[in-house]
Amino acid sequence: MPQKRQDPLPGNLTAVLKSVSRTIYFSFKVLPPAVRLPMALGYLVCRAMDTAVDSSSAGRTEKKRFLDLVSSIGPGFDPAAGAAAAAAFLPGVKHKGERELLGSMGSVFQEALRLDGPDLADLRAAVAGVAAGMETDLSSFEGGTPGNPRALPDDDSLLRYCDLIGGKPGLFWAGLYLRRLRLSFPEASGLPSAIDGGMIGSALQVTNILKDAAADLAMGRCYFPSADLSAHGLTPADLRDPASMRKLRPVVSKWIAWAVDQLDICETFVASVPKSELGMRAAVIWPVYWAMDTLLEVAKANILDPRARPRISKKRVYSTIAATPPLLLSNTAFTRGYRFRRETLIVAISGTEAPI
Repeated sequence: MPQKRQDPLPGNLTAVLKSVSRTIYFSFKVLPPAVRLPMALGYLVCRAMDTAVDSSSAGRTEKKRFLDLVSSIGPGFDPAAGAAAAAAFLPGVKHKGERELLGSMGSVFQEALRLDGPDLADLRAAVAGVAAGMETDLSSFEGGTPGNPRALPDDDSLLRYCDLIGGKPGLFWAGLYLRRLRLSFPEASGLPSAIDGGMIGSALQVTNILKDAAADLAMGRCYFPSADLSAHGLTPADLRDPASMRKLRPVVSKWIAWAVDQLDICETFVASVPKSELGMRAAVIWPVYWAMDTLLEVAKANILDPRARPRISKKRVYSTIAATPPLLLSNTAFTRGYRFRRETLIVAISGTEAPI
């Protein structure tokens, strides 16, 4: 049935969502009721797949089987079987929130199967896309070790990966927004584009890859294309040495610039969301601003040093939230804030950017 009320997540799932992503949790709290539940469930399912793929207690075959299972979510899906499969990865997961998530997947699957038909169909498409991206992780990085990471071969491989892992969820949440907006404004034109949502999602994924570079390398994964590394006299194994950051800096700047080019569509996207839809506007503005702030931290940091993981502070997150009200009512105010961040970031990478 379509969700008509506030639709809080059932049981302890709200707490689970907060423990695995504070930024998604904040967006969940302000979203309109009709999109709040499917948005949160979509994130939890995809995060559970990510946790399973990163688990140290299972091999490639078991992980691939789990991805295939979850990709089939829809009519006929067995929540109990999905819950049991998720719980099998618990021995290899240390993070408390991720452990709670895997242990709660029975409830997540049950709630997902109660979604309205179009929402469930779109969720399944997003999950299938993310699963395909994670299968890239399993195949491309097979045999990679902390001392000898495996890398993606070229730009196209990384772009396709980001489209699957970030772009498909972006299409999902943009589709939810559009259905809500069409119900509220049946005669409106110029509504947000789902494709634009996919572009923003891909940019957010590149941001995650950049900030998590050291952690991924420690797992034997190098998302920087081999072609990029070779052009600067580097191999994936070299990136385990933080001193390689000087040579890697142009590559990092190249992908920061790519992410910014994708995020530029956010001005049009936000402007096309009616100002009466305050929650939707906030749920787009916050991730974009936080991504730009994170990219600036990436530009300043040695992302190869595990002790220097670039991330924005809680204070920065809360200050963005506190400064939100004028942005909700003024496209000009949002654009001004975005362009200030953009110019600051471009200055930070000036002279180090490599062409894509």
